[in-house]
Amino acid sequence: MSPIMGKLIIPIVIGLCAFAWRIYESMDMGRTIYNHRPGVCRQVHGPVKGSEDIEVIRSEGIAFVTSGLIYLQPTRAHVEGKMFLYDFNQKLGTGQLKAKELPIKGSNFDQNNFHPHGLSHWVVNGVIRLYVINHDDDFKHSIEVFDYDPSGPSLIHKKSLKHPSFIRPNNIVAVGADQLIITNDGVAQTEIGNFFEILSGYKGGTVYFWDGKESHQILSGMGAPNGIAYDIKTNKLFISEVNYRRIHAYDLAKDKKSVTLLSTVNLYSACDNLFLDSDGSVYSGCHSVLIETAKSIGDCDGEATSPSQVLRIKFDSEYKIASVSEVE
Repeated sequence: MSPIMGKLIIPIVIGLCAFAWRIYESMDMGRTIYNHRPGVCRQVHGPVKGSEDIEVIRSEGIAFVTSGLIYLQPTRAHVEGKMFLYDFNQKLGTGQLKAKELPIKGSNFDQNNFHPHGLSHWVVNGVIRLYVINHDDDFKHSIEVFDYDPSGPSLIHKKSLKHPSFIRPNNIVAVGADQLIITNDGVAQTEIGNFFEILSGYKGGTVYFWDGKESHQILSGMGAPNGIAYDIKTNKLFISEVNYRRIHAYDLAKDKKSVTLLSTVNLYSACDNLFLDSDGSVYSGCHSVLIETAKSIGDCDGEATSPSQVLRIKFDSEYKIASVSEVE
């Protein structure tokens, strides 16, 4: 072996080892999870192709549930996207807990190209208005706007929002009537592209504010921003960053076009959607082992499952320090 080849082999081997370690670490390989539950867990029947997000309406004792997500997998276009309604007032008893499928009405709504992801709501003139991120069969993105009709019950399709800033929308939170903050968890539009985006450490995630007519970027350079929650009482915004296993707390500007970072909390778990409790606590459903999560996401027709956990994040009054505990 020539001296030049010897000098080249060492950095190549080091580079390959670093890449292998990056895969091992980013996908949580070798991580052991011990099964435990906070109590009796009961399945809610209705959705059969997975449910990505839930929007709780406390005042009504109901929740809207998305089902039939296509995410970076157009080969799953046969999966039918649906919306479900869960009533917390139904008797628990010994029977099945059920979520009822909601018919969607509207002559301009394409049910066959509907695969809902994240969702949020705002009450507009006394009517619950839903904002639902949609990926069509070709993985093109939009936000579908519905009004809830409790007499059916059903959803009335009002309009579709499309904009170049909806790059790869994951989650959404309403901060006013037709005012939305959207997380784009990356830029790649294919599975293989997303895989290399994660492994390279490229921070392509962005967050945008939609003011009802135009989009304004408020954050960039993030590693897969995902779950988002808004506290209307304190004007605070919370965003989970999956690739770095952390959550950020921000102060939202009055015009909603910028944010000020207050704190970042490491969670050591890939936290997905966020839920803001009435006491200000933030709850998050988290993916404990990402390699198992990737398998289950790609197997909506099979029986693959992955470990998960629920974390409770409670910030202090200045949002500088937070206590984190697992719901167990």
